[in-house]
Amino acid sequence: MFKWFSRMNLIQKLIVFIVFLIVIPILAAYWIVSVKVAEITEDQMGDTLFQLVKTSHLTLDRDITSVDGTTEKLMFTPETQRMFDTTPLNEFERLQKYLVLDKLLTGYSKNAMNFSMFIPEVADDYPFALHSDVKSNGVFFACDTSASSWFQDAVNARGTGIIRIMNQLGDNQSGIKTAAYIRSMNNYLDDRSPAGVFVMTGLDVLLQRDLESLKIPKDGQIVLLNKGNIVLANSSGLEIGSTFSLPQEIFRSSEGVYIDRKSGASSLYAVHTSRNSDTKLLFKIPISSIIGEHEAMRQLVNYLMIVYFCVLLIASVYFFRHILSPLSRLARLSRSFEPGRPLTNEYKDNRRDEIGLLNNAFIDMTKRLNQTIHDKYDLELKHKEAELTILHSQINPHLLYNTLESIFWRTTIEGNAESAEMIRDLSLLMRIGLSRGKTLIPISEELNHIEAYLRLQLKRNNYEFEIHWDIQEEAKPYLIPKVVLQPLVENAIMHGIRKMDNEGKLWISISKCDDLIKIAIEDNGYKTADIGKLNEIVNGEREQEGFGIQNVNKRIKLHFGETYGLSYEFRPGGGTCVYMVIPARAEEI
Repeated sequence: MFKWFSRMNLIQKLIVFIVFLIVIPILAAYWIVSVKVAEITEDQMGDTLFQLVKTSHLTLDRDITSVDGTTEKLMFTPETQRMFDTTPLNEFERLQKYLVLDKLLTGYSKNAMNFSMFIPEVADDYPFALHSDVKSNGVFFACDTSASSWFQDAVNARGTGIIRIMNQLGDNQSGIKTAAYIRSMNNYLDDRSPAGVFVMTGLDVLLQRDLESLKIPKDGQIVLLNKGNIVLANSSGLEIGSTFSLPQEIFRSSEGVYIDRKSGASSLYAVHTSRNSDTKLLFKIPISSIIGEHEAMRQLVNYLMIVYFCVLLIASVYFFRHILSPLSRLARLSRSFEPGRPLTNEYKDNRRDEIGLLNNAFIDMTKRLNQTIHDKYDLELKHKEAELTILHSQINPHLLYNTLESIFWRTTIEGNAESAEMIRDLSLLMRIGLSRGKTLIPISEELNHIEAYLRLQLKRNNYEFEIHWDIQEEAKPYLIPKVVLQPLVENAIMHGIRKMDNEGKLWISISKCDDLIKIAIEDNGYKTADIGKLNEIVNGEREQEGFGIQNVNKRIKLHFGETYGLSYEFRPGGGTCVYMVIPARAEEI
């Protein structure tokens, strides 16, 4: 075999080399890989879908948690608790009490999501109340309280919110089903008096709105199920309350990726179960929509590869003499080249094909490389000069700090304590602003910065507002971008309490909760702030306004990620509250 190969000329050897070491191995490898492509595509699609279904389920859980928070808020309102007051009242007083709570629940109902409260055990005291067949929200006193009813399920849950399928309230002659969040409540005035059940219908509308924003392959389905595989929400027009048919293997599993090949049309399922909401989110994708087009494309590529390698084999023989010799000459030329020195033989090839271009490009490259070496030497000299300039510029801030310290001590000696304190606070503000070049500093240093700023504001403008601090010692060592609290405090003062004299109040609280640092700055400002506009500014939707809070929010997201940042809310009792959430990240030593 070796003798037979050695008797071949160079062209024949090149053909054998291409056929046996390039064409055949590549075709064989491509065929083996193409067989596995479908499986790999399914696995990758399954992993991607599982991560998507997991993330989407977290979003749905946040919606459910928000609803739970609303019901808990309503549970403790005075209007709700007064319904359980056993003090004897005349019919007019009971009517007034009923109307106040009914109006409160109606005010919370919007966008097909309705809040209601059922108190069947005191129905005799409120014969004038409307029935749930008449209106879709409010206070009701008549419902099914049997052992199998949703009312009894809520009572058995002992205050834990649960999701159940029930008929829509109001005029619902068609018997339309809806997903409802129900939660029993205790009477905190007298544990022996009857309890009620909060109901929020239209939960499927809230959840379906999030599901519709998800993008999956054609003919796919997104379905939210309870533990009995009852449809709570979906993106494919399934009836709420219907039973979703699942293969037995998936029916028994809590979460994961499964492929059902037993049915006529194979499907890929991605399932995730949430213990918080006791629900199961499922993605169902037909296998044909994942790899259907891939199969046809694979066949086409197979044919193209065969044709390509045949043409390559023929072209290799034809161009052998026109390629090997020029490449050999170019190789010798490249070995003789030393960076920084000119070529010994600058041979310019007049050919206009790739070889000629490669030869001439190599010669031009050597010239540019030599020029780059000289430019780099000049650039290093300029870089050293720039470093010296920067070091010199850093002397000025420190000279200013030292000068302020001297003025502070001189003013203290002269007995002007208030001016001395203002000079010291100004020096502290400037030092923390530089922070030795760091962008992240401990919260304790940032608090020093805020305290100095507030002292200057109080003295400089003769403000008389109160400041309340609630700082956890545990949170002080964690890092925060420097000078992010000062713009928020300044906004609270300038736009909230500046003109309120001694009636103005400012609250600053910092706490650590699990792996998060939560910061709140509140004021009792007399003007009602436009919370929607403030949140639009924070989110960058109003780029020409609120540069300060936009800058703070962007810096937080740049340091810690998109899940962190600012949000504005109305403060209970009047005023504005801005919340900041950052991760609890300790300083690296």
